[in-house]
This record gives sequence, C-alpha cells and structure tokens, in this order.
Amino acid sequence: MARAVIHDLAGQASLQEETSIWSSRHDPDLTGFIDGSETPTLLDAPIAALLPEGVPGAAGSVLLLQKWKHNVVEWEALPIDQQERIMRRTKLDRIELENKPADSHVARTDQDEFGHIFRRDMPYGKVADHGTVFVGFSADQRRLSRMLDSMAGLITGTRDALTRFTQPLTGSYYFVPSVESLRHLR
Repeated sequence: MARAVIHDLAGQASLQEETSIWSSRHDPDLTGFIDGSETPTLLDAPIAALLPEGVPGAAGSVLLLQKWKHNVVEWEALPIDQQERIMRRTKLDRIELENKPADSHVARTDQDEFGHIFRRDMPYGKVADHGTVFVGFSADQRRLSRMLDSMAGLITGTRDALTRFTQPLTGSYYFVPSVESLRHLR
C-alpha cells in the first residue's frame, strides 16, 4: 500500500523520511510502562477524535505526529519507584498513584483537564537508539497544543519530568479528512 501511495503522489509529493514502527498492543512500551491509560476505547474514540457534523471538515480529525528519542541509559538507571513517580502510575499494572506529582507525565497531559484525545505511542528504532512515535487524534487542535504547552511548562511553569529523558526530534499537525471527503476527490 505504501508503494502505491508513493506512486499515486509522484509529481505532487515525495517521501522525505521513513521510520519503521511497530505496535506494542497494550504490552509495555520502550519505557517499560503500558501506554494510554486515559485513551478512549475504540467505541468512544470517534467522540474524542472526529470533528462533529455541521462544521467544516466534519468526520475528519486533527493529527499530531511526533517522534521522540529516549535517553535509554539515563532512564533505565532510575529506580522503578522514581520512574513510577515520573509517569504517575505503577509500572506493571498501570494503577495511577494516589499522590499526583505536579511534574508527572500523567499530570501534565491530563485528558480530564485538557480534553480527550485518541492516542497511540508506537515504538521505533534499534536496541540502543530508539524512542516513540506519538500519534494523537483530536476533534480540536487546542487539546493537543495545550497538552504540549503543559508538558513544556508554559501553563503552570512546571515541566513534564518525562521530557528530561526524551528529546523531540520531529512534530507536526496534520488534518486527516474523512473517508467520505476523500471519495469526493476522485
């Protein structure tokens, strides 16, 4: 399919970067934590991710796509209880911690505060050089941008502790039109 897309877009677009990723399917990601404890189920995802009927782009979605590199050596050198404090949930069974460290990743990206999104973290890379490709869909770009502002400490002055062990390499917003809209382009 990828080759067909490249062929179909020849002369209009060209491939600039390719990153091989894989799905961890609710297994721990490369930080050792199970991802997405607040992500809506597939049944609830359309409410969070798709623009509602009656607005321009209805049934489409705003996509935030980012590539983050992990500092593997520093992260793995941390004791598990410190990793759990940074994430704000237990490593093995993803139970949220009672005390909410203000700089924890879960606190800085709280979907109850910023609005719900449909997200997936997809691992990429090799044993010693790897990270996460973040894929987040939302019916409202502000939800995504406010979460990023919160992670960077721009809202409260408190930076997401996880960003001390990860480095953003790329990131962009895209609009993903509905299948119905794409059918009209033919």
